[in-house]
Amino acid sequence: MKKILLSIVLIGLFFQAFSQNLVEATLLETRSQAELNLIFTLLGVSANNGGSAYKVLYETPDTDGTIDTASGLVILPVLDNAILKPFLTYQHGTSSSREDVPSRLTQEALLVYFFASQGYISMAPDYLGLGDSRRAIHPYVHADTEASAAINLMRATKQFLDAEGIAYSDQVFMTGYSQGGHASMAMHKEIETNLSDEFTVAAASHMSGPYNLSADVIGSTGTDRIYEFPSYVVWIFVGYQSVYGNLYTDLATVFEPEYIEMVEQFENGTITRATLNDLLIDQLTALHGASLPNRMFTESFLNDLRTDPTNPVRLALEDNDLFDWVPTAPTQLLYCMADEQVVFTNATFTDSIMNANGAPSVTSIDINSEFMHGECVVPATTNTAAFFAQFLGDNVTSTVAVDPTLAFNITPNPATQYIRIAFPQAATTITNIQVVNIQGQLVQEQIVDRPHTVAIDMTNQPSGLYLVRVKSEKGFWVEKVMVGK
Repeated sequence: MKKILLSIVLIGLFFQAFSQNLVEATLLETRSQAELNLIFTLLGVSANNGGSAYKVLYETPDTDGTIDTASGLVILPVLDNAILKPFLTYQHGTSSSREDVPSRLTQEALLVYFFASQGYISMAPDYLGLGDSRRAIHPYVHADTEASAAINLMRATKQFLDAEGIAYSDQVFMTGYSQGGHASMAMHKEIETNLSDEFTVAAASHMSGPYNLSADVIGSTGTDRIYEFPSYVVWIFVGYQSVYGNLYTDLATVFEPEYIEMVEQFENGTITRATLNDLLIDQLTALHGASLPNRMFTESFLNDLRTDPTNPVRLALEDNDLFDWVPTAPTQLLYCMADEQVVFTNATFTDSIMNANGAPSVTSIDINSEFMHGECVVPATTNTAAFFAQFLGDNVTSTVAVDPTLAFNITPNPATQYIRIAFPQAATTITNIQVVNIQGQLVQEQIVDRPHTVAIDMTNQPSGLYLVRVKSEKGFWVEKVMVGK
């Protein structure tokens, strides 16, 4: 493997003050366009180029201000170094163990490859407390460190690209799934609120994230709700205790005696999160007949959490809510209504609050009402790629570029049966017209040899939002259309 030792320079205690925080970039592997197309066949998508994967070590602050060396995955599209390429940060979902992170080329790293194959410089931080980070426990769904880990990885990546002479644009795209949806929202908020002079957010697509965290966690403590992921709640509490330090005096004040030993084992790293989850389910089922997470906690702890607005756990949860702010960049919140892990109302509630606050372009989209958490990943990801393609700058490309001469009009919009696409007189020769649904699936395609008004039959397509993508020899153009019956 090729190792490039560029710098180990510490400047400042907080991530905003870093000027050089790259420690090392190590080439892990390179996959060709053909190799990626074989992998992506199951996704129903194609790769526009290959990708080279690097494990990147970089400096980023822990919650107490000390400097940690974190790890992340960076995949560069295999394209001419002179071509301007945008940045895309993908934030990964909940890890089952310290090694279950993108820099170890886990299955979720394929999503990072997918975005790189579309022409983005694609990055995925492992987060503090995971991967190579020295932190003992990951501060799960902690917004500030999720944001700083991603932002400092992007800064370190820029240092690497500068040293290698690889061109990049100033556009930044952000996405993530599950915990990663929360993390990408945290990054988005931090950049637009405090770092807009350093980074330009082109668009964001946050997928199935717990943005209304406090309501979800506190609300779930009031009833016997069967939930197969009790370790998530435990991880939040012990992770926040490592950050805030005042949530509880000891575990006995929070957990019933039957669960304390397994929580301690997770805290000290002798068992993984996945093992903890199995142990908790087994114990809850043995004692209560099902996995009822609220039964893990003492009644006095739950009563205080539910009734006292100054309860430190409640305040910590509220500190990590991410719904009450106003994004300015085009933003979509994707979800599947049947999601059994992250309640879909996180997206719809956040959408309503942001729009009530005056957000110019925020929308929530139900990708598939029948899909559960795991099933929602692929269609949400392919939808995100189609959404982002609309905002690529003129000089940003994978193998093709945005072609403004193709800026067509769609009528009627909304449509019921047929849509008609009218091209400007300046349009170049057209290769094909594609209609893609919100799951990212190709539903219609026409091959044409010259610009003219084209009619596409949508009679047999269900109601919903569609993207129309037109490709020419010079590039492409994308527009939205609503179809209603």
